[in-house]
Amino acid sequence: MGARFTALLLVGAASLMILASSMFGSSSSGAGRIVHVTERGVAAARQQQLAATAAVSRSRLTNLAEAAPGGGGAAAPPLATATASAASPERPAARGALDGSLEAALRVAVPGEAPGFVMASFANSALNDHLVNFVLCAVRARAPFVIGAVDQAAFTMLSARRDAPTYVTPMAKEGASLDGSNQHSSGSWKRFAGMRTGEVLRMVRLGYSVLHTDIDVVWLRSPEPYLMCSGEASRPGGEHGPGSRFECGPLLSADVAVSSDNMSPGRDTEGRASYSAGGTFNTGILFLRPTVKGRAFAEEWHANVVSPPPGSRYVSLTSDQQVFNHMMRKPRQWPGVDAPHGSAVMREAWDGGRVTLGSLPLALFLNGHGYFVQRADLRLKVSPFAVHATYSLDNHDGVAKRQRFREAALWAADPPPRPEARYLALNFSTPPLVQTKIDKYGRANAANIDVHSAALNAYVAELRDALALARALGRTLVLPRWTCWCDRMWSGSDDIFHFGCMYPGSQDGKFVPFACPMDHVLSPAAWAKAEVDYRDGSFLSSPRLSPELTAAAVDVQLLERSAYDTAAAAGGGATLLPLGATAVEAAKLLGGRSGGAALLRLPHARGLLCGVGGRPAATREFNHFAQPLLRAPAWCARCAKREGCPSNLAKWLTPEQTGSPRGHGEWCLRTPPPPRFRPGQCVLNDAVT
Repeated sequence: MGARFTALLLVGAASLMILASSMFGSSSSGAGRIVHVTERGVAAARQQQLAATAAVSRSRLTNLAEAAPGGGGAAAPPLATATASAASPERPAARGALDGSLEAALRVAVPGEAPGFVMASFANSALNDHLVNFVLCAVRARAPFVIGAVDQAAFTMLSARRDAPTYVTPMAKEGASLDGSNQHSSGSWKRFAGMRTGEVLRMVRLGYSVLHTDIDVVWLRSPEPYLMCSGEASRPGGEHGPGSRFECGPLLSADVAVSSDNMSPGRDTEGRASYSAGGTFNTGILFLRPTVKGRAFAEEWHANVVSPPPGSRYVSLTSDQQVFNHMMRKPRQWPGVDAPHGSAVMREAWDGGRVTLGSLPLALFLNGHGYFVQRADLRLKVSPFAVHATYSLDNHDGVAKRQRFREAALWAADPPPRPEARYLALNFSTPPLVQTKIDKYGRANAANIDVHSAALNAYVAELRDALALARALGRTLVLPRWTCWCDRMWSGSDDIFHFGCMYPGSQDGKFVPFACPMDHVLSPAAWAKAEVDYRDGSFLSSPRLSPELTAAAVDVQLLERSAYDTAAAAGGGATLLPLGATAVEAAKLLGGRSGGAALLRLPHARGLLCGVGGRPAATREFNHFAQPLLRAPAWCARCAKREGCPSNLAKWLTPEQTGSPRGHGEWCLRTPPPPRFRPGQCVLNDAVT
């Protein structure tokens, strides 16, 4: 299977925006009270029904990450450790024979006489790094899981570990030939979607409560106590007990519960299912109970994916998520399903109520925008169960998702840092021109495209010099965590200007400015293709890093040439560097005086270098190497049709900066690359001004 197939299993239930002209409002408070009482009554009965299953499911797979090959013994990412739930049941060691069958994997994952709760995910060997990360995080969270290997190589890799209950899926048994496409219209995707809905159905038929999860989900703690409403968490005073913010009892009435691509965890926390109903359901985190209705839905969902009835509305659909969304909603209506404000479940889902559909709280099952950009968990003061790497940019592939996890210290699959490695860190500081613009608008109004444009220009300009110096020193570059003043969208299909430069729907979070993910400033794919050895800003705070490294870090002081010459003549300045040097000169000075320091830190790189130095060919080689790395992605948005782009942008940009919008009122900001170095000439970066 080629590497091109990598994205196929990662996109999973990627956001498929369903367009609608209207949204149903909340029902009256009286109706809300009636439904709430009904929910509690059904929940009580369901809780008794599931009591035996919940009791059996307390004993699961132990945390065996320390015995895993490769990076298995790595320390936990800080966020995962900090959010480990005391309510998560301890899991004794359970190691059975993995013979490739689903039944054997389930026996390892869920030991005991009766089926219980289990998470299920599916991936192929093209995603080995994501598979390892998923396993390490799920084991640390003490969440029971099985992984369906989509090719034999994935099964071989996983079954060799001591912490990964895995089995061979029908696609792997058949040696299915995949076309390498992650497009939902491709034959590969349709076959994969049909396979995984069928495998989820098999587990539900066996009596398991199944939480289907994409492989690009990091589990911070086990969701079992919440979804099964079991253990200390469900009792009075517990995290999910009666009267708590995320009470688990009402969700017990749901046969199926699904996550959301909605943009506001805050509004979701208040409105719950009434808010979730108005957005796209994301089956990348989907819970199915083995109730009569739950099983019936799983049967028909799978059937509509693999063999939709001729002439039905499912024939033209190309993914299991599309089918799910259409099944749950009334035809030709939007949203086609609704709920009273604050309810955990929706009304009349799937043909007028054939199933009770619950919403998984967005704050607890966070999508990529809610976590990586908004950091809604901090604002709402919640400890999420999971982070789903949706809304990643660049190619929205494994590289982009891996980078998002690394930046958030949620990537455990990297090997430990090499003791002999040497690093050059570029610290973040606000460039002078950016600060001038912030002062011009006032910080309360600085979230605009003028400030953001100036910031992007300065960031890539400074990066040119830091990258050149790191190469000259033979050190690994540690990127800063830049500050973004505008959100960035997948495409220019939305008007962001009227929402405070925030993704429409997320503006109530008031999260701008925010720490930029790398894909807001650069292309992770381009850096991966160039095989650049770099680290992101969170690397320096990783518990896997030797404390001696940061303790012995050398902070480089940058001085104008005349001030540097004076200090050097006086015999001082062991950590000084003159501005406007060549990379060769700077490397010689730092290599001679501070070469033994494992970590050098630059306060900034404004006016740092004049050129590369050395042979003219070295300058040409660096320019060729750096050109794709320093190219900021285009930033596009749609202008309000009535006003148009010139009017929308006039308060921030000049007519020359605005230029001519693209078709359909779309306007794009294109950040020019920093100037190239020239042999024998001084070319300072643009961030000097």
